[in-house]
Amino acid sequence: MINKKYLKNLRCKEINNKNDFIFDLYNERIMDSLDVINIKFKKILILGDQGSEIYKYIHKRFKEAQVTVYDIKTKFSKSDLDIIKKSNIDIDFWLPQEKEFDLIISNFYLNICEDLKKILSKIMKSLLPNGFFLATLPSPENFSFLRSAMMKTDMQLYGGTYNRFNRAPELHTIIDLLKKNNFKIPLVDYETIDLTYKRFNKLLNDVRSMNLSYYQKDKKNTFEKKSYFAKLKDNFEKKSDHFNLKSNFYIISGWKDHSSLQKPIRPGQAKNKLADFL
Repeated sequence: MINKKYLKNLRCKEINNKNDFIFDLYNERIMDSLDVINIKFKKILILGDQGSEIYKYIHKRFKEAQVTVYDIKTKFSKSDLDIIKKSNIDIDFWLPQEKEFDLIISNFYLNICEDLKKILSKIMKSLLPNGFFLATLPSPENFSFLRSAMMKTDMQLYGGTYNRFNRAPELHTIIDLLKKNNFKIPLVDYETIDLTYKRFNKLLNDVRSMNLSYYQKDKKNTFEKKSYFAKLKDNFEKKSDHFNLKSNFYIISGWKDHSSLQKPIRPGQAKNKLADFL
């Protein structure tokens, strides 16, 4: 189970030293996906206060839209956009209204919920007909170099390994959940971002700013000493004169059913046979 108190502290602490640039790299993929959709969304819900560029994009692209943000935080990052309404709502206990939003987006936030299936069900309930859902999620391979170095360091220092990152859903699980929750035209794209660092401490600080550290109740409750991070640096796979951080993630999307969406015809309804076109 998730340690909610620890998670809330993490998300509020992040405000004090916020670093949005990695989140905004993921947000770029969200914005690219929205660019090809010719719909003027009017009621938009953003799940997770993750990255500042998405707010600027939404304000510019959908000027008349009402924008709401839900996050487990008690404090939010500052925004100069008056159109945004931000609320302290834990999505695990979110009671959605039916057919309220025509666009729901989320950036690296759904992975902190207790039950992804239930959250997707809530999203579907909250969408208007022809409403669109779009999100980024970390893959199980996210930050694989760092994970491997941490496992090796744990084995050397403790004779076993601790959970350092939360479990991410597998690709087949996400596809299955989208289908079970009746999302139409469900899509899952696999993306990779490569970052290079001269200093290992800068790499660690950027990862910490993302608040992806393990927050289940069985987490290790003691802080690591400087000797741990020195050993971790030695175990991290270095590329010539720099450190490489590879982020692997999914972009998932789906529509709520509407009469305007194309539907497959039933067997026997086709007017032509496949042989006619061969």
